[in-house]
Amino acid sequence: MILSSKSVFAGITLCAFLCCSPKPYTKVVVRPASCSQDLQFADCANLGYLLEFADLMQRPVFMYFYAPWVESCKRMDQYVYTQDELASYFNNHFVNYKINVGGPVKEAELADRYGVTTFPTLLFVDGKGKIMKRHEGPATAAQVLEMGYYLHDAVEKEVAALGGN
Repeated sequence: MILSSKSVFAGITLCAFLCCSPKPYTKVVVRPASCSQDLQFADCANLGYLLEFADLMQRPVFMYFYAPWVESCKRMDQYVYTQDELASYFNNHFVNYKINVGGPVKEAELADRYGVTTFPTLLFVDGKGKIMKRHEGPATAAQVLEMGYYLHDAVEKEVAALGGN
């Protein structure tokens, strides 16, 4: 069978349309760790979707509650979450979620749900939303990384004890 240039062009056009068309709505957007050397925070419509995603990935959720007008939050954004070692570790072992308590109502409701009144507050929760670790106030990159190592090791031990991977 001989293909005309018209049919080849039509096939290429169809392929380009299917490959480049927008993908269906995704409930959770997590950028690959390679997108930036900074800690990558997920975008999500609500916490339920994020917890479901974290549960499927078998990863804890790192939640960073901040207020944009609080100086220690600004410093953490500038000096902590930009540290290569911390960013790499958290991007590969946690689902990271940044919550602006001065932003949309849904984010302020999350602060109420978890009793957050101090900014910054760092929470590590499991895929069901249960708090595993809480830290109120600013922290250094070394402190945040130490919390991450501890929780990752604890989760790995729990998965191994349950006969998981």
